[in-house]
Amino acid sequence: MISEAAACRWQPDRLRLLLLLDACEAADLAPVPVLRLHALAFLSNVLSPIWSVESYDGKILKRRGGPFYPELQKQLDRLVGLGLVAVHDVRYVEEEGKWRIEAKFSLMSGMADTIISDAQLFMDERSVSEFFRRLAFSISRIREPLEDLVKFDATWSDARTGVGDVIDFAEWRRANYSVFAARVFENLSAKGATIGRGDKLHLYMRFLERKWPGAAVRITR
Repeated sequence: MISEAAACRWQPDRLRLLLLLDACEAADLAPVPVLRLHALAFLSNVLSPIWSVESYDGKILKRRGGPFYPELQKQLDRLVGLGLVAVHDVRYVEEEGKWRIEAKFSLMSGMADTIISDAQLFMDERSVSEFFRRLAFSISRIREPLEDLVKFDATWSDARTGVGDVIDFAEWRRANYSVFAARVFENLSAKGATIGRGDKLHLYMRFLERKWPGAAVRITR
């Protein structure tokens, strides 16, 4: 098990997933529900240009239930088998006439520390880790479930892409409306004011929260 766990250093998909879970731990979001983790992975992909980080996956199938990455789930299950990720509250739920497993995930205490520490030695992975943490902290400030809010994301909610179609935001089309929306905040700032990368992430999450149907009701109370 040790040799396989050490191999995560050389498998970008598993390493990024560990870094994403580490960000959830830092922002007190763990254990994180599986669909929330997939929503976070989607936002990390569409918002990565803000941090000058390359998107890990530039396309996704648009599902009625929200973002879901089959390969990410496969690697997540593998990390559970390696003893690097713990699974909590396993149950079955029905979604669109089909049954799927619902669970929450967190890093196994102490087991992934060496891999994550080693990743910090590399500038690219250190930048990815910093981005994930800032995004996770921005998400921790919102009140509504991320897996619901993500459906209002500018890229995901684009009406020109229907359910069952592929959303291509960083492959061939490069139609990343999420980044376009986040960068609008630069033009809305006071003259001479500087909006940092972390501020853009925070403002974008607030933007999604304001689009939530119950937001207006909450404000008037």
